[in-house]
Amino acid sequence: KNGPPLLWEMRVGIAKGTAKGLAYLHEYSPKKYVHGDLKPTNILLGINMEPYVSDFGLGRLANIAGGTPRLQSDRIATETKQQHSADAAVNLIVSPGSLYQAPEAPKVLKPSQKWDVYSYGVILLELITGRSPEALMASLDMDLVRWVQLCIDEKKPFSDVLDNVLLHELEMEEEMIGVLKIALACVQSNPERRPSMRNVCDLLDRLTGTN
Repeated sequence: KNGPPLLWEMRVGIAKGTAKGLAYLHEYSPKKYVHGDLKPTNILLGINMEPYVSDFGLGRLANIAGGTPRLQSDRIATETKQQHSADAAVNLIVSPGSLYQAPEAPKVLKPSQKWDVYSYGVILLELITGRSPEALMASLDMDLVRWVQLCIDEKKPFSDVLDNVLLHELEMEEEMIGVLKIALACVQSNPERRPSMRNVCDLLDRLTGTN
């Protein structure tokens, strides 16, 4: 927020890197983990804008730069049931991050990977629109998902949804709309209708190229 505006290519890189990290946690980590508290403040950017997902469990860090993501921790093997319970309890506490939380999360004790998919979808919408869910809630009493869906229902032009900073990159409009469709799939109210993060990675790679 304090640096220069991000070009579309950089936003796509953040989106793809974050998706790869979550897909690794969900599909390829030893216990197929759930992050449970994904939000922009938990996505750290390296010197080359490579994304890292942080605050996973008790300080674990998933390196999602480039190639194959990996978990940089030896604590995973010693994960205990008590830690799982503590993580679940923390996830139920209402916080500013709750605007990224799946609607079913406060009602269900056991964390689900579909929670992460929803949170990822909200972050994707934020990357596309340049709008903060907190700011929208404060000014319009409306969350970001509802605002985007309302714009679509009212058939507003895509330029009304898009971050103003990206208006000079409208040659990428087809790709931007494709990413928006992926985001909307991720924030389906029915968790069963949300794609897996592995599927999201595949969709993004097909849409934007594999680099």
